[in-house]
Amino acid sequence: MTEVFARASAAHAANSNRDALQVMAVKKTFGNRDNLTNALNGVTFNVQTGEFMAIMGPSGSGKTTLLNCISTIDRVTSGSIVVGGRDITSFSRGDLAKFRREELGFIFQDFNLLDTLTGFENIALALTIKGAPGRQIPERVRSMARTLGVDGVLDKYPYQMSGGQKQRVAAARAMVGDPKLILADEPTGALDSRASAVMLEIMELMNRDLGATIIMVTHDSFAASFTDRVLFLRDGELFNELRRGDSSREEFFARIMEVTTFLSGEVGHDL
Repeated sequence: MTEVFARASAAHAANSNRDALQVMAVKKTFGNRDNLTNALNGVTFNVQTGEFMAIMGPSGSGKTTLLNCISTIDRVTSGSIVVGGRDITSFSRGDLAKFRREELGFIFQDFNLLDTLTGFENIALALTIKGAPGRQIPERVRSMARTLGVDGVLDKYPYQMSGGQKQRVAAARAMVGDPKLILADEPTGALDSRASAVMLEIMELMNRDLGATIIMVTHDSFAASFTDRVLFLRDGELFNELRRGDSSREEFFARIMEVTTFLSGEVGHDL
């Protein structure tokens, strides 16, 4: 067992009885008094430590706004967001920057690897920004790279990597700092079907083997079927919730499709 795997597993076990995230009566309003838009209207839910959850809904339902509030890109108008027992909506600007740097990991549609850095340097950047001791960085990077199967490309630049290798390097960068939450905004949106499946399998591994708590915004029912639970938003409010339970992924996919088809027909456009 690698050092990273052992550390992540121990942290996961220690926190297994705590919620990683609590979203309580969150409202987010844009505009002024004469032209208000209620992007979120009293959203409440919890995410358990080690859970893999998807957020779905039609365009304009508030799902990206919700993720932006959790990631502190947007400030809530009212309500609370608690991560690791701390209400992040009360943080100062400096505390928010520290929180993003130390406790969140991000997975982007286009990987966001820096072309001028090697695979090793791209992964290490997350630890450098976090202020990890320099002597610890090489082993932590190599351990995570071995776990995700990219230890063979650490000396390569992104343009020398395959799409799958870039996906895994990006995932390693997101995980190497042991974040409390991994936030993924449409991580398969720009990928073909094969690359999407690879990305989802990587995220499944991060959740299952490394205990990562993952929140993924997606419009894709296939992607959502890899998760433990799906929350559906409509008009800034929670509309429905599905839990996978003992269902197979195929059965869960069918249940997700029933809800998305209903929402699509109701709002008159595709999700």
